[in-house]
Parts: sequence; C-alpha cells; structure tokens
Amino acid sequence: MADGPTKQKLENATQAAGEAKDSSPQNPSVLSSGGTVGKQFNPDGAVGQIGEAIGGPFSKDGAIGSQFDAAKDGLAGQVEKAVDGPSRPATEKK
Repeated sequence: MADGPTKQKLENATQAAGEAKDSSPQNPSVLSSGGTVGKQFNPDGAVGQIGEAIGGPFSKDGAIGSQFDAAKDGLAGQVEKAVDGPSRPATEKK
C-alpha cells in the first residue's frame, strides 16, 4: 500500500466514490464483501478458501492474502470503501 500523500489521495478518492454510490452497507454492491461477487473473496468464500488451503503468503494473514481483507487498507479495503460496502463503509468515516 502507498504511503504519505499518495495514500491520502487514494483514501480521498475512494471516500468520494463510496459516498456517491447508490449502494450502502445495508444494500451492498455486488463487489463489496457482502455482495454476490465480493463475498467469494472472503476467507470462507470460494476464492478465499483456495488461499487459505495454500497458506503462507496466500492465507488471510499473509502478504498477498491480507490484501483481500475488506476491512483493512489494502486493495480490497479500497474497493470496499469505493462501493460503500459493509466492512469499510464510506458513509461512516472510520
């Protein structure tokens, strides 16, 4: 994940995108961690289980797998915020 000004620009962009969406944590986008596509990437989802089975960097706590945690600042977290998803809603600043 980027640091400093770049990280702040990314946070601001995803915040603005999430606030502009018609979706909400209660009515999630298909891409959010609660949506039909996004939930497949959760550790217990179809794709997430593969990473857990392989383990190491692909597990939910590994260098790669942790990027798919929608509640954190990684790749999935930025997508989650941009679609105003339940794990990192843009409409409720953290």
